[in-house]
Amino acid sequence: MQYSLLNRFRGGLLGSFVGKILSSNSVPGQVAGKAMLTPTQPGDAQSSTTLFDWSRIADCGIESLIRCGRLDLEDWVLHSGMVQPSLLSLKSAAGSSETALATLPIALFFHDDQVKLRQHLPQAVAVWQGEAEASEGVLAVAFAIALALTEKLDVATLIPQTIAYLGTSQTFLVQQLEQVQSLIEKGAGLDTTLAQLRRERSHGGKPVDYSATSIALAFYCFLYTPDDFRLSLLRAARIRYQTKITCGLTGTLSGVYNGFIGIPTGWQLAANRTTTGIQKLQLADRLLAAWSGVYDISVVQPCQQLAVAAPHVIQPR
Repeated sequence: MQYSLLNRFRGGLLGSFVGKILSSNSVPGQVAGKAMLTPTQPGDAQSSTTLFDWSRIADCGIESLIRCGRLDLEDWVLHSGMVQPSLLSLKSAAGSSETALATLPIALFFHDDQVKLRQHLPQAVAVWQGEAEASEGVLAVAFAIALALTEKLDVATLIPQTIAYLGTSQTFLVQQLEQVQSLIEKGAGLDTTLAQLRRERSHGGKPVDYSATSIALAFYCFLYTPDDFRLSLLRAARIRYQTKITCGLTGTLSGVYNGFIGIPTGWQLAANRTTTGIQKLQLADRLLAAWSGVYDISVVQPCQQLAVAAPHVIQPR
């Protein structure tokens, strides 16, 4: 299943947006069209605001990468403060799942260079999460994104590959991912999976970053129906555990894997009727242009027919 890199960039950014909005909709029947784009879940305004703040931080990161042509954390933070001053209060305030959403631009821009990916992600984690050594969950999501963008993602072996990539053992995230792999192989349902993942409440007597469970659940929702963006998102939306973050991550993973074309047409049209949805697609186009070395980004026009990919992905005919 090979899609253009533009298709996958668009799918990742719009998929994250659709996932976050879908999780805010409390009416089960309203999962398509304009109704999907209206946050209606009672008592959830604060979490919704915070989640969209992390999305704004990611957008500021994309703008910084486009402008600088490289990762410049000072420029990223400065631009975030100019766009919305309150975003600066979120420095060192994220869990690993929020940071994975905020650092999506890095995962996209450096997907073809594992050395730079491993170098830059902990630096960004140190800014938004506060601890560079706490980058394990962010690396796991970024690695899956990189595999999808380079046409190397094998759904059957994604979790074992991810654990091997992390190079750690017996950490809370690794245990959660191992449980997800086992549960998927057994065909376990959503309720069983959630109960199993929430069972462990401590790890070696040390505080646990429970947002790791959101990351594990996102892997579960994506891998349970990897070729169906809609089913993955609807499954994530039914989770009553950090639903918004889990939906955002699921939408990102399924979006880069299935591409923009894999997002249901109704959801695409609904997103295109919002300013944010249009901006996401424009940012994807401009980020791809910056990644591919376009000299003047300002003259880039939307072009859905471009065939651009990481080195050695598109084979000679």
